[in-house]
Amino acid sequence: MATYRFLIMQTGGTIDGEIASPASGYGFGDSNMLQLSLNPVVAELSRDWNISAEIEMVKIASLDSSDILPEHWAAIARLVADRYDEFEGFVVLHGTNTLAYTSSALAFAFPNLNKPVILTGSQVPYGRSTSDAPLNLANALRVAAYPYHGGMKGVICVFGSYIIAGTRAKKATEFALDAFMPFAGGELGRIGRNIAMDQASVERHHRYLDQTAAAALTRNDLIVESGFDMRILSVTEFPGMDPAMLSDALAHLVRDKRGAMRGVVIRAFGAGDISHHLHPCLEFLAQEKVPVVVTTQAPLGVSTLRVNMPGLDLAMRRLAIPAHDMSIEAMTTKLGWLLAQECGYDEIRQRMEMDLRGEIRIRPERR
Repeated sequence: MATYRFLIMQTGGTIDGEIASPASGYGFGDSNMLQLSLNPVVAELSRDWNISAEIEMVKIASLDSSDILPEHWAAIARLVADRYDEFEGFVVLHGTNTLAYTSSALAFAFPNLNKPVILTGSQVPYGRSTSDAPLNLANALRVAAYPYHGGMKGVICVFGSYIIAGTRAKKATEFALDAFMPFAGGELGRIGRNIAMDQASVERHHRYLDQTAAAALTRNDLIVESGFDMRILSVTEFPGMDPAMLSDALAHLVRDKRGAMRGVVIRAFGAGDISHHLHPCLEFLAQEKVPVVVTTQAPLGVSTLRVNMPGLDLAMRRLAIPAHDMSIEAMTTKLGWLLAQECGYDEIRQRMEMDLRGEIRIRPERR
């Protein structure tokens, strides 16, 4: 029987009792309670897959995920790297509010992972009779241990009945137990009575991990790029937005000696159609070499800058970078990751439109 070792990392969140109510006492509290809750799935792995699972727990933070910062992404990445040779897989317990940001960030931080890093959480605190925490945790461990087709690798979100690529996870509801949905084709599989992997999607997910370098068999091979410069302004356009107000704010932020703004994300109309009366603001940002990523407010839309004149003008004048079908979580962490690598303005423009970790699936034909 093969022995697989797994490291479970706690960061807080509902699954760990970090909720604003008297029920906060329902959290795991200590590693003994967590490991006891996993005994049934450990027995199943032994019986069904001939795997002897050994589990170790470590607490990184104890935070509501709204308070998770890039420094916590870096701490998770460091721990995975430091203990890479000791474990066959890693599970990160995380609050749901920013789980999709963390999963995207970790996917960019690790270009050549050869082991699974699974993120999960819960909608209902552990200890309540209706809690989804035990099942989500058990399923995360099952996916981390998945023995078929060469096993799983890379950053993956496991939540409810979905298995989702790290850069394609998105929180869809604060209420239902299936809180996370695969954003625009990021589904790797489903969990019901059994695990049903979509093999073509899994193979595509795995191919992203060997584009930069050979898969990391040991810690010495593992590439870790966990720096993020999040001096990014995120703006939602609305009809009648005052260009003078926006222009003044941008000028102040770009020239702030305490820490100049380095990037902008704009949620625009349609296919990335920023109103013409705001284009002078983008001209200023282009002159200052501040990259602007434009996405759409349409939940199922794609930002192409190729449909209507406001977007076409941006594309022809190279004033903005289309986000294509990236989620807001993926495009924001990707931009912060590129900024931290000190990529130049033109390189950022180019790499934001490259599909590096499965974050872009739909790209328009160039005219």
